[in-house]
Amino acid sequence: MKKPTLSVALLQKIFVAANIRRWNDQATPVEFYELDKQAHKIVIAYLLAHFEEIENGKKIDWERLILQFCYEFFERIILTDIKPPVFHKLTQTHNKELVDFVCKELEEDLGRFAFFESMRKYLYGEIENLEKEILKASHYYASKWEFDIIYHFNPKMYDVQNIKNIIDRQVEEHYHLAGIKQIVLYEDMRELVAMFGQLRFQKRWSQTPRVPPTSVLGHTLVVALCAYLLGCDLGFCRQMQINHFLCGLFHDLPEILTRDIISPIKRSVEGLDEFIKQIEEEEVRKKILSKVPEAIKKDILYFTQNEFTNRYKTTKGVVYLPKGEEFLGKYNEDSCCAIYGEFLKFCDHLSAFLEARISMRHGISSRELEEGARNLEYLYNAKEINGVDLGYLFREFKA
Repeated sequence: MKKPTLSVALLQKIFVAANIRRWNDQATPVEFYELDKQAHKIVIAYLLAHFEEIENGKKIDWERLILQFCYEFFERIILTDIKPPVFHKLTQTHNKELVDFVCKELEEDLGRFAFFESMRKYLYGEIENLEKEILKASHYYASKWEFDIIYHFNPKMYDVQNIKNIIDRQVEEHYHLAGIKQIVLYEDMRELVAMFGQLRFQKRWSQTPRVPPTSVLGHTLVVALCAYLLGCDLGFCRQMQINHFLCGLFHDLPEILTRDIISPIKRSVEGLDEFIKQIEEEEVRKKILSKVPEAIKKDILYFTQNEFTNRYKTTKGVVYLPKGEEFLGKYNEDSCCAIYGEFLKFCDHLSAFLEARISMRHGISSRELEEGARNLEYLYNAKEINGVDLGYLFREFKA
């Protein structure tokens, strides 16, 4: 068996974003972190991309949107200490040197991925496309969402009004995008973006201290990244790769409405887990699906209902299948629009394992973290799919 290209070192770099505090030169009512901002950004980008297809008749390359998001995400991890106004000035005069530095820092962890040289060209600014414009608009709107909270908390602080004006103008420059118009004009869309944003404030492992204290929204991005990057080795078709990223991103969406109910409670009370799912589905339909066009509604249902079950689409609807690698042999084709749900469950548990182990490495531990990490390592230490030793990631990461 071969080791996955996704390394423990790269996983640790991804979690660095959960430690990067945003707006750390401002008085903020809550703390904002880069991992959450990036997750919010790609969720907004998903909405903007769909509205371009629905209202402007544009064709979105979803894999390109995901990859370009990843390029920007990894660059942000490396250049995190540069304030945005300074960063924008530096990119006008020294962009190539900055990109070369970023790529050098990431080469050991990302160099074996086929997309690495494309990332360099993209960050050089040699590529312009609709997906890049959507990412730029979603970046500005996610920043605006954060800064509006800061502004209302303390509008009289030095330079706060100026920063607000700059961010508002940056969003206004993208009014030609159908999705930005929707968000600006309609309360339903603003509420939807805000609901996603609220998952920034719901903390994982809420009953035990942990460092860094990742949010539900940040966790979903880690799951999405793990699913996409591991999929590069596992031979998944293009559509399955897209589905896995988006399903990872949206799999905890119902927790906006019910909050995270911990697994021991679900397991201990007979029938509770199923009843909670019924409540979640009802609330999602009433408070989220009622606000979006049919195409987005179908997507969200596909990504959130029975999220860890193997499934594919037919003209008659969604077909759910039992566990087993034979699923890949039959449905790993773009036309099936399939989701390998048990693989996503692995990615979800890998993220939870890392959350526990990284905290323990920082010296913050508890019985819950130790037991959780130990149980997950025992469950997955021999995991293998398509000849790739996925269990290596659990065995290799030691606190």
